Amino acid sequence: MPAKKKYLHQSSWAKAGKFTAAFFGGLFAAMGLHMAAALWMDMQLVFSTTLWSFFIIWPLFMLLVYWIKKPWVSWAVMMAICLFSGVFIYLGKI
Repeated sequence: MPAKKKYLHQSSWAKAGKFTAAFFGGLFAAMGLHMAAALWMDMQLVFSTTLWSFFIIWPLFMLLVYWIKKPWVSWAVMMAICLFSGVFIYLGKI
């Protein structure tokens, strides 16, 4: 059975925006969270668990992007996560 047209994106720009937000936005948000956690917690503990937790958090961010309807909102959410991570990294360096 084909999908209903109202649930599909009409524009290829919207599809590209969702994909790039999911892939790159999720990647940078997951990296930012791990770097902020490494500065605020025990660095050895965070680095030893980063390999597993990174590949759990990144797909969760990808799912979050595809759960949001509009591509610009999903980009805004990913950039907000990156911004908050950057603030925590800055505060951890002071």
